Parts: sequence; C-alpha cells; structure tokens
Amino acid sequence: MTSNIDSTQPRAYVVNATDSIDGESRDYTPELAEEDDEEKVTRCVPDFQFSLVDSEYDETLAFPDSVTILSNVGDKPVLVQRKDTDDDDDEEEGAGAFTGQPSEIPYSSIYGPSMKFNSFQRKVFIPGMEIQVRIIDNERSVTTHLLNPNLYTIELTHGPFTWTIKRRYKHFNSLHQQLSFFRTSLNIPFPMRSHKEKRATIKKAAIQMADEARLKSMQMSQTQTTLCETSQKVQSNGNSNAINTMVLASTSNSPLSNLGITGKRKKKERKLPRFPNRPESLITVESLPTRIKQLEDYLYNLLNISLYRNHHETLNFVEVSNVSFVSDLGIKGKEGAIQKRTGSTRPGQAGCNFFGCFQQKCCVRCSFFCSDVLYGKWRNRWFFVKETCFGYIRPTDGVIRSVILFDQGFDVSTGIYQTGMRKGLQVLTNNRHIILKCWTRRKCKEWMLYLKQTANSYARDFTYPNPHMSYAPVRSGIQASWHVDGSTYMGAIADALEEAKEEIYIADWWLSPEIYMKRPAVDGDYWRLDKILHRKASQGIKVFVLLYKEVEMALGINSYYSKQRLSHENIRVLRHPDHARAGVFFWAHHEKIVVVDQTYAFIGGLDLCYGRWDDYRHRLTDLGSISTASASGSTRRLGSFFAKDDADSAFGSQKSSRKCANVNSDLQKSEKLSANIKETQFEEVELRTLAPGDKLVIPELLSPPTSEQIAIEGMKLNTPEMERKNVLEKITTNAMRKGKDLVSRLTMTEHERSGSDKSPDVLRDPKQLVFTIDEVETGRLGGLEDPTPFQTQILNDYYGQAKYWFGKDYSNFILKDWMNLDAPLVDIIDRSTTPRMPWHDVGVCLVGAAARDVARHFIQRWNAVKLEKMRDNANFPYLMPKSYNNISLNPNITLKRQNRVTCQLLRSASSWSCGFIEQDLVEQSIHDAYIQTITKAQHFIYIENQFFITMQLGATGAYGNVRNQIGETLFKRIVRAHKERKTFRVFVIIPLLPGFEGDVGGSTGNAVRAITHWNYASISRGRSGILTRLQEVGIKDPGEYISFHSLRTNSQLNNNPITELIYVHSKLLIADDRVVICGSANINDRSMIGKRDSEIAAIITDEEFEDGRMNGKKYPSGVFAGRLRKFLFKEHLGLLDPDADRMPIDVTDPVIDQFWNGMWRRTATRNTELYEEIFKCLPTDKVKSYADLRKYQEEPPLCKSDPEMAMKRVANIQGFLVNLPLDFLNKEVLKPPGTSKEGLIPTAVWT
Repeated sequence: MTSNIDSTQPRAYVVNATDSIDGESRDYTPELAEEDDEEKVTRCVPDFQFSLVDSEYDETLAFPDSVTILSNVGDKPVLVQRKDTDDDDDEEEGAGAFTGQPSEIPYSSIYGPSMKFNSFQRKVFIPGMEIQVRIIDNERSVTTHLLNPNLYTIELTHGPFTWTIKRRYKHFNSLHQQLSFFRTSLNIPFPMRSHKEKRATIKKAAIQMADEARLKSMQMSQTQTTLCETSQKVQSNGNSNAINTMVLASTSNSPLSNLGITGKRKKKERKLPRFPNRPESLITVESLPTRIKQLEDYLYNLLNISLYRNHHETLNFVEVSNVSFVSDLGIKGKEGAIQKRTGSTRPGQAGCNFFGCFQQKCCVRCSFFCSDVLYGKWRNRWFFVKETCFGYIRPTDGVIRSVILFDQGFDVSTGIYQTGMRKGLQVLTNNRHIILKCWTRRKCKEWMLYLKQTANSYARDFTYPNPHMSYAPVRSGIQASWHVDGSTYMGAIADALEEAKEEIYIADWWLSPEIYMKRPAVDGDYWRLDKILHRKASQGIKVFVLLYKEVEMALGINSYYSKQRLSHENIRVLRHPDHARAGVFFWAHHEKIVVVDQTYAFIGGLDLCYGRWDDYRHRLTDLGSISTASASGSTRRLGSFFAKDDADSAFGSQKSSRKCANVNSDLQKSEKLSANIKETQFEEVELRTLAPGDKLVIPELLSPPTSEQIAIEGMKLNTPEMERKNVLEKITTNAMRKGKDLVSRLTMTEHERSGSDKSPDVLRDPKQLVFTIDEVETGRLGGLEDPTPFQTQILNDYYGQAKYWFGKDYSNFILKDWMNLDAPLVDIIDRSTTPRMPWHDVGVCLVGAAARDVARHFIQRWNAVKLEKMRDNANFPYLMPKSYNNISLNPNITLKRQNRVTCQLLRSASSWSCGFIEQDLVEQSIHDAYIQTITKAQHFIYIENQFFITMQLGATGAYGNVRNQIGETLFKRIVRAHKERKTFRVFVIIPLLPGFEGDVGGSTGNAVRAITHWNYASISRGRSGILTRLQEVGIKDPGEYISFHSLRTNSQLNNNPITELIYVHSKLLIADDRVVICGSANINDRSMIGKRDSEIAAIITDEEFEDGRMNGKKYPSGVFAGRLRKFLFKEHLGLLDPDADRMPIDVTDPVIDQFWNGMWRRTATRNTELYEEIFKCLPTDKVKSYADLRKYQEEPPLCKSDPEMAMKRVANIQGFLVNLPLDFLNKEVLKPPGTSKEGLIPTAVWT
C-alpha cells in the first residue's frame, strides 16, 4: 500500500474532520497541535507509507509506534489512538519511560465490570511497564513432532511478575497469521450503524474543536501556517473518495488537544522483525540459536506495540488475563484456555455412572458413559492458578465463574482411569470436584505438575495437616489486641471500617443496621453501622455481608429487614441457609466476623446487633435525661435533649459539613420534630442528641407534657416525662463573665451565612446562640478563651443528656424478646420501670496473616453460598484471597494494646455450613484446641462462656448424647493436680440464667429451664456432673480446684434500688497467663462438634512477657493473656474505678490461696449474700423447689420494706462477682415436659 502523502513533504497523520452533518459538508483545517502526553486519534484507516523493498522488517505489520485501539464496535476496531514521542526518542513503547506508574494493577479491579476476552478494550497489562522476553530452554523431539520438533520455553517479565510459557513454532506462526489478518482488516471499512454512530460522535467533537481552533488561527506562527498549507496541498492531491481531512498539527494551545485529537509528524514507525518463514523441520541444530534470536526479537517487539500487545490472540499466547497482574493476589501463576465439563462442580453429578450400571470391568470408558452423555457438555474456560486458590473465567463475558481454595482435601490426577480421557484432568478439594480437558497430553501434564507444585509450596499452609486439624496454620509475629465489652470492640471496628480502602467482610448471627458503634452519639448518626457501610460503599468500597437466615417461627431477628436496610449497589448481602432446600432447621451460622481489606479482622462473641454495646460499668438505666452533680454527690434529672431537624444542616452529614452547634429554646419546633418522627420513614429520622453540625434544642422549664405529646414521641404512656430545664442561662452566664464581646459573636445559620455577602449581619435573639464547632470544641466563645472548653463542660457537667441505648437497643430479653425490628426507635420495654440487661463479652483484633486466615474462612463460606444460591448472578461475585507475602498495613488504622503473639485460627465447620462435598467431613479444631490447652495447663484455667454443657465421657442415657469432652478433660486435669498435690485452679463464669424470654418459675420458662437443666447436670446434678465426680474420686472439697460464678449489678431507678444479672456472653479461655482462646464457640455440642453451628475462634500464645507471680513465685506472664486476665479480674471485682477508701487488691497471682479464697471466693460469697438480703433476687440457693419459690417471693425484699437501709447495704457490694446458685430448684425436674413445644424439639437443640 502506497501513501497518498508526498514522501518529500513533512508527514502528518490525519483524521476525517469533514462529514455530512445535517446535510451539510464542511471543510476544516485547524492549526498544527503541539505534542501532548495524551494519546491522539487518527482516522480508522491510517494512510501510512510502507516500502515495497524487502528488508529484515515485516512491513505488512508496520504501525507507527503510538497507534492503538481507542474504541470498538462489537469485535471490530473503529478508532485508532496514538501517542507521539520525540523524533529522536529511541525507547520502545512501554519501556519504562513513564515515571510514577503503578507496578501492579489495583486489587479493586477484580470487582470492575467484566469484559469479554476478544474485546479491544481489555487492559490487562500494567501501564507503562515493558515486557521482557527471553527463550531460556528448548526441547527438541524429532520423532514425535516431525513438523515442529522444537518446544521453546519462554520467560516473560512484566514489572515484578515473571512467568514461563512453552510454545512451538506453529504457535508463533498462528499468532502471526491472526495479527496479519487483524492488520489487514483495519484497512477495510465496516458500514455498520453502530460504527457510523460512533464515528458521528467523534466528528461532531472534532468539528466543535476545529471551530474553536479557527478563532485562534490568526495567532499562529508563520511556520505553523506553512505546515497547514502543506497539509491542504496534500489534501487536494489525495484520494477523490475522501471527503475532507484535517491536519492535526502540533500546538500548545489547540483546543483539540483537550479531546486528545492532536497529532505530530513522526520520522519512524514501529516495525516488527520479519517473521521467520522457514519451516521448523528444516532448522538444523546449528541454526537453533539464530532461530531462537529471531523468535525472541519478534515476540519482544510484538509485545511492546500496544496495538498488538492488547490483541486477544496475543494475550492468549502469553497466557495473561485480568487477574494476572493484580496487586495482593501474589504471583502471576499459570493460566490458559481449557475445557470444563458442566455439572462437575455439583455433588451427585460428578462421576455419574447411571446408578452403577456402567461400572463394569469390560471397558474403562463405560464408567464415564453417563457423565459424557447426560452431563458431558464441555465449555471453554480460562483457567488460572494463584498462590492459594485457583479458578476459571468464562471468556465470552469475562465473568469469574469459580474460585476454589487449596485445602487439605486437594488432589489432582490425570489419565483415563481417573477422568475417562487421556487428556482429562480431575481436581478435587473439600468443596469442589471438577473435570477439565486439555488440548494435548503435554498441556494436561503441565497443569497437573503446576497444581501440585503450588500445593506443595505457596499453598502448603492449607494443603498439609495443621495443629488441632485446623484449616489454618500457626502464625508467629502476629499483632493482636483484646477488647472487653462492646464499647471498645465496636469502637475499634468503626475506626477500621472508616479507613477501609478496598473491601469489607461481615458475618453475623444477627446484624442490626441501626446500632451505634460509638457512644454517646455526639456525632449524630455518623457512627451508626448502616451509615458507615453506606458511606464506604458510596466511596467504591465493596461490602460483603453473610447473615444467618433464621427460622422465622423460632427467632425474630429479621435478617431480611437487615438485608433490605443495607441495600446498595456496592453492598452485597447473602443469607444462609435456605432451610427446606438444605435440610437444616436446627443449626445456625454463629460466627461473628468483621474483616477490613483482608488485613484487619475482628472475632469474638459480639454480634453487631441490639443489646450488645456495653462498657465495664454495665449500666442498668438509660433515661436520656440531663443530670447535674449536687454538693451531696447525688444526681438530679433535669430534662432531655432533642435534635432539631434542619433541611440545610442534615444531622447525619459528614464531619466536614458540620459547621455549628445551635442552642435554641423554641419548644414548638422540637415538638414538631417529635411529631415528624412517627410520620416519616426511618431513613429521615435523626438521632436526638447533641452533635457537631446540628442544632441543639433545650426546651424551657415547662409543666409535664400531656399523654398525647408522649405518644407522639413514640414513648409508652406509662413512662413519666422528666421536667425540662433551660440550660441557656448557665451558658450565657459563663460567657458574660468574659465580657460583652460574646453578643457580637452571634452569627447566622449556615443557610443564611451563604447569602451573607448580600445582607449585613443582624443581631439575633439572645435565646438562639450559634457558635462554630471549632469554638465549641476549643472553648473559644466570642473570641475569648474559656478555662473549661464548652464541649467538655457540656459533657462533664451535664452527663447523661444523650442516650447510650436507643429504641430497641435498650433491652431485657429475659423479660421480653425483640420484636418489630423494622421500627428501631420504638422501645420494647418501659425504661422508667424496667432496667436493661447488661452484656459482658470479649473480642480480639488480629492483624496481618491471621486476618487473612479469617478472611479465607469468610471467602470459603461466601463462595459456597454463592454457588448454592447465586450461581449465575454476576452481581454477587466470587471472592479471592489475597497473598500472604508482603502484607501492607494501613497507617491510618491504629489499635490500642497491640501485642506480638503467635496465633492460629480455629473453626467448627461441616458440609451444610462451609459447602464440603463429603457429608461426613467435619472440622472441630476449636474443640481440639480446648482439650489440648486444658491438658497442658500448669497453674490455672479461666473460662467465661454463655453455656457449660459438657458431660462425662461414656455417660449413659440422655446424658450420653452430649459428646464434647471439655468437662471430661477438666476433670482429668484436676484429678492429676490432686494426685500430684499441686495447686491448680479453674475459674468458670457463666450467666445466672440462660438468655431466653420467660419466667424461670412460670409457664413461659420452659426454654430457660431446659438450658438450666443441662448446665446444672454438667456441674453438680447427677453422676455426670464434674463436682459430683470429683467428690467420688476422693476430693472432699472440689472448691479448692474449681469454682462456678456469675455476674450481677445494681443501680437506682426512680430513686429505688434495682438489680439485674449481667449476661455473660463471652467465649473465652485463658490458661497460665500465656494462652488465650477467644471466638464465637460456646461450651456445648452445638458449637464444639463441628456438624452443628458454624463457629470461628483463635488460639493466641504470647511472645512477649513481663514479670508476674504464680502461687507466690516469680513467673513470666504473657503480656497479651496476662493483662487481659487482670483486666477481667479487676472489672469483676470492681477495681477499675479509683477509690481512695478501698484497700489495695493485687490480682497478679491468681492461684495463691490469699487470692483464691481470701479475695475471689470471699467477694463472690459476700456479694451473693447481700443481693439475697437486699433484693431477694433469683436464682438463689434458698429456692430448691417451686413451693420454696412461691414462699420466697411472698416476703418483701429489703429494698421495698426499708429503702434507706437497702441503700446503705448496697454500698457494701463490691464489683459484680457472685456465686452461681448450684442448689437452685435442685428438687425439681427442669427438663421441658414432653407435651410442650420445647419438649418436642430434639435434645441436640439444647445441648
């Protein structure tokens, strides 16, 4: 092909700028554009000049070194994009000349829109990175491959990634022919409608840019004018079929450069070395080095021309795809086209042989007849292998169709006996069974070898057996932190979520979207869970949530509402199981997991739901009223704060948009807001608290509101309203002490301030003061320094103005379970008469490789549910685990109390919960870790758990159904200590009553009594109880070795003393101040044996130690475990708050007799006696039958008969620790009657 441009004239690449628009034809000749860094556009059929003289270069494939595909219509290219370089620039395209380019593709790209493999828009390579090519080996086989005897091993390097491929000459030749055809097709116009529409868009833009360029043509230099005239001359001598052309000249101020339609004359073209056409069979051994050099040069130059490098045939040749160079996925791995048999991923269809009819020995193929005929459809897939997983992509649309994790069930085999084909490949894991078919036996063997090599190297941690038979290995050097109670735990989660960069994983038994992660909510709803997740989703962060799908007749946690409430295009929620389809009605997903960027993981006993947030004070009341401290130390309730709804200052806005805090005394407006709360949907209801950027309404002192007003506010009619007081007077007084300048600092609202340039400042009513948030935080009011910052003064002097527990978060589930969760702000119990039930729990945060292990469990569960429920829904993608090498931490996430530990993840998992193919496959590594830790303990075991259901090994009758061996192991360890005459202590803390709605002594308490029965049967009632067994072996006082306790607290409500148990929900074990097991698993069969509830936990061993004592001797105490145990002891004994009158108590040595008997057991006994004396609370050892219960409740407690004396006696209670009443109702049968609904449920549900 010969160029129409005179070779003696300066050459410029041209684009059609003349088109018939609205029936008119227009000619444009804009000025030459200056070289721009953006890629330029030429016309669809470039008129390049090629020499007909034979040379060492292949002229038919020549392209200017900057021509690439810009856009396409279907599978055909429409536009050509170009980028110019300096005339004397000899660097190859992409040869690293670009500075500041990323060395990897962002991890978030795997969630980007999928694109079919033959699309010209696929961008799989790292921008600005050169591809190095080197043929490192050659295998010559003349006997088996006559025409193509040489098999070349090619090493390619792209950025930090290096991989090898094996190709024969025929593969090079096939690629060359495909690219030649592609290059020729660019010279052929495709008169398609979509083609014309796309061209029209470019033409209109070009015309518009040319019009702007014409306005500046008078400012062009003489040289530029000459170039334009030259280009016009070339146009007049050109092809008559061409309508008009526009010379894209080089100018710095051409508007065309904004569209990228600029150009520059070039002196050289990108040329490919001539492809060696000599047949491979004629190449002698002596000529091989030359042939290798020719193929190297050809492929190197080919891969560094963007037009050919991004061609789908080239991508297939070098075995790359969209997951090849993604950061955090690890090495590039091996990839390639392969065929997969449909149905092989579904249990029951893999290896089908027509009910055994074809399992005859006469022919191996007979056993695969049914699979090939009925389920033998073969689909083309792009198979890839990464460090710890593998999967395949559907080339027709680029969607990832499967991600399979390496695990201990991994196996790969090939051959006719395993697959029924000589070129077949069978891959097995615990979750999947797939049959693949390769093009050649050599490729099949390559795949098998690479899979085995990866399993034995990168994935070794998951394919080889691990301690406790866990799915995850032991990790050393892990940063971990512990969190006691929901306050610090949820706060740390909120901070981590706020700094998420790529993805968030959440798995919960119950998730309440409207809970506040930080309290009191001084930032409005900024830290509300659903707001956090929606905020991150709006930033492009992907959020994946796994929820337990409850049996609605049995549980009212309403997971469907949670799913709908979190609806967002970047939030994906899956609920599991579908009970009827899975056949799972009694078991639950019980994990509590939050993972941020697969780098920070939170696990423990805390769901992100109602009732869980608490702190070490374990408050019983939350009336949301203002209280001021009096001289006597008592408190007085004054009023409530209400957030004013302002259309111009949204309460839930971002921190940056919060400008002022407004103090207003307009009661009618606040009542209007209260009325709107009931009328509007929840999304529009704002939290009634003081928050930056919001307006605080402090009503005047008024008479108590009417019942209608109370009803409007969504409160119960029998809830007395507290008197309201105006605190404006105090604020004004404090300000006036500094001077009269305060008045001049009164400003307008944010809405009015936006128009302040048109209207002067006006002195506002002194009842409505507006301060900037900076003034509120720093105390600079009216430009004056206040000794006590305003915000601190409000929070300290007027504590209690913001509720800690809003709506249904204020709960007492033993009195009334949750209901109507779609109305989150409506209370379920009367705050004025009923105390809430405090919640005690423990969680841990893991960083780095251990967090990746937690994420791996989540990914395995998500992918299993995706396969089961959303197989063909591309909106729910498969998840991929990140690499364990070079884990980078987020510097913005800082966690308190981080310590270096050794950590291993544990879990309870089975077929229904994790998608195992084999029904009998079970993982119970949590149970195994408990057994081993208890057995190896030398000094003490500390246990906090929601249940203690564990029987004697080999127990008979109904007790024989309990299979976990934790109680048996504790029994053996205590007996061993007794025989060795060594001091050994076991602390056990469980709730006083199970967490089920109902009266333990009434007709509604069957569920409560059922759990109580199994707890007591495991402890002291019957021959299987651990205390009974210890006495039988000669230990007269088992209390010297093991003690069972609970937690209880007290407070005042309406000036009357009240009490309530603290619900212990922790799943914690601490041994010897060195080992911690923390997670979601209870001590019962549901959590421990693996086949029932799914659970996750971590066993943590200290690597850092500090001086401690054990039984009076010096002892290296672990920093992580020791400090956690000491904090818990201080919390339970009431030692966290400073008290000058209290005798100092040392909790360093937990096993010495002075502490065990002199402090721990004595405090529990004294507190128990005081609670029984003052409150006559239940449960108690004084009630051994239902008759005793009725008599016990007839006598009025001291708190009713003599409140003043009760208040004095309450002051003697220290901490929360009480004894577990082991004789409570011991004369009654607590098992549910067989005729009740609880009695009809299988025993396994309770144990």
